[in-house]
Amino acid sequence: MTISNMGCDQPPQGLQSFTSLEVICIENCSNFDSFLEVCFASHLSKLEIRNCNALTSLPEGMNHKNGGLEILNIEDCNSVTFIVRGQLPSSLKSLKLTMLSSGPLPESLCHLKIEHVPKLESIAERFPQNASLEDICIWDCENLISIPKGLHNLSHLQKIDVFKCPSIVCFPEGGLPTSLREVVISKCEKLQALPDRFHSLNSLQKLRIVECPSMTSFPEYGFPTKITSLEIEDSVNMYKALVEWGLHNLTCLTSLDIKGCPGAESFPQQEMGMLLPDSLTRLNIERFPRLKSLCNHGFQSLTSLESLWISDCSNLICFPEQGLPSSLLELRILRCPLLKEGCKRDKGIQWSKISDIPCVLIDSKFIYDQEVEA
Repeated sequence: MTISNMGCDQPPQGLQSFTSLEVICIENCSNFDSFLEVCFASHLSKLEIRNCNALTSLPEGMNHKNGGLEILNIEDCNSVTFIVRGQLPSSLKSLKLTMLSSGPLPESLCHLKIEHVPKLESIAERFPQNASLEDICIWDCENLISIPKGLHNLSHLQKIDVFKCPSIVCFPEGGLPTSLREVVISKCEKLQALPDRFHSLNSLQKLRIVECPSMTSFPEYGFPTKITSLEIEDSVNMYKALVEWGLHNLTCLTSLDIKGCPGAESFPQQEMGMLLPDSLTRLNIERFPRLKSLCNHGFQSLTSLESLWISDCSNLICFPEQGLPSSLLELRILRCPLLKEGCKRDKGIQWSKISDIPCVLIDSKFIYDQEVEA
């Protein structure tokens, strides 16, 4: 059932009489300011409320009278300051909040997404001890100071994604649960370090760190060595610390993205003792404005490398003297004018190093489709 564009200040009476009603969507009802204590059917499993700007909270009796509610989405209700005065229904499995703040979290919750909540300072004091949470996404909460305690107790958690939360300084004590497979941290300008015992996340496969300039403290015992995909973007301090620790220690790494490294003149940086893992099948380097060359020693060991992307390296002139790995199947070059000049078909000084690669795109053009210039 959808209730839309109504001018009254409460939902129609009698909704609870629809005993088989499972889904209710209430949207664009600008005068709704409250709900009757009993207004929803007892079999309701999904409730969506969107763009009801006068609404301040949900009914107090939801926890008792809507015991089957599994999905709750509340979006763009700017006057809501809390969901319920008591507790959310214990049956709740998915909670999405946009433009409001949260209350106590039920143990049954599997999916938690909070986004675009500029005034939110706290989600909850702590996560339930035996919570069923599988993924947590917290996006664009500029005043959020902390993440609830008890993260390490979430034994079912697979993914945590924290984006654009500039006021968070650190993760709660205890670290993260070892069940995690993916960690994404983006645009958290004040975040100083990764969580405690980060090296113990033996299930972690994907790690992405983007625009975290204050992250200067590297994990004491390094990164989990079973990571298969790693992206470091505009986080120079973390990149330098990772290089010093030894990227080659990530023996399962197959995909590596390094973006935004203003000081490097070579890659891999031999002067820092940098080695790449032999397991790499995909490598992407972007925005190395001072990069001039790719080093022989670093690339010859990449016998499994199949895909190489190079973007926004305006001073890069050449590939390694001994050429690129013979395993390479795809080469993409974007906004690298000097390298592009050297790769001109049959004429450029770098042409012989790329002519055997099956797929070569330069500035989004497949070079083998181009006519040979006279």
